[in-house]
Amino acid sequence: MFSRNLRVALIEDNIAWADKAANVEQLRRNLRNVPEGTDLVVLPELFTTGFIVGDRDTAAHLAERNIDDTIATLHQLARHYNLALCGSFLAHTAGQLYNRAFFIEANGEETFYDKRHLFAFAGEDSVYKQGYTLAPIVRYRGFNIKLIVCYDLRFPVFCRNVGNAYDLLVVVANWPKARENAWKQLLAARAIENEAYVLGVNRCGQDPQGIVYSEGSSQIIDFKGKLITERATSPIIAADLSLPALARFREKFPAWHDADSFTINL
Repeated sequence: MFSRNLRVALIEDNIAWADKAANVEQLRRNLRNVPEGTDLVVLPELFTTGFIVGDRDTAAHLAERNIDDTIATLHQLARHYNLALCGSFLAHTAGQLYNRAFFIEANGEETFYDKRHLFAFAGEDSVYKQGYTLAPIVRYRGFNIKLIVCYDLRFPVFCRNVGNAYDLLVVVANWPKARENAWKQLLAARAIENEAYVLGVNRCGQDPQGIVYSEGSSQIIDFKGKLITERATSPIIAADLSLPALARFREKFPAWHDADSFTINL
């Protein structure tokens, strides 16, 4: 059993609209202030651009490949601080645009996932192409970590923790203030039903489309659905997650033994 805690830090900040350079510089400033010994830093959805929908030309202009500047910079920062960086960015592959999640490790390992559930209500499906894989589970410093993006959170079957395959669910989002109650309720529900820690990382501020995002909606939740911590004054929210504590709870209350079997057709 891996006994060391996983030290996580969420960065909830405003996003400079369509300004990749400004947002990367903001990340650099925030990284200087994460707690010493941090293992994982999680950023909001589309952290370099904001949630650009309804304007495919702008999105296409901003989109990058996995080998371009944004991911290269994330690799450099992960190495420098000896941690992993997780979030999503505006990507393109073979002429298609994707809301692409990333998990970049200090040793150079990288994992990508294209958002499966596109938010048609806001027109996301008219700009981005739907991902065609299940959300990945990354093995990192003793933890199994599942990565989803924003609207994916609303689909419990997609998030289901089959056989305790993951210990931590990471949700990166641009979730509006108008639906903040749903966001918080769903984060807690995913933690309870999956007997896993949940990190929900949202942006704050207001975008040029008039969408307002709450300051203080990012949360770290334990495997019982209880809030560990949320934002105070700093945009950085940090906590230590204990794998032995999770294992003890799963052994004491093994609801996962009674889960239904199913398959997901993609």
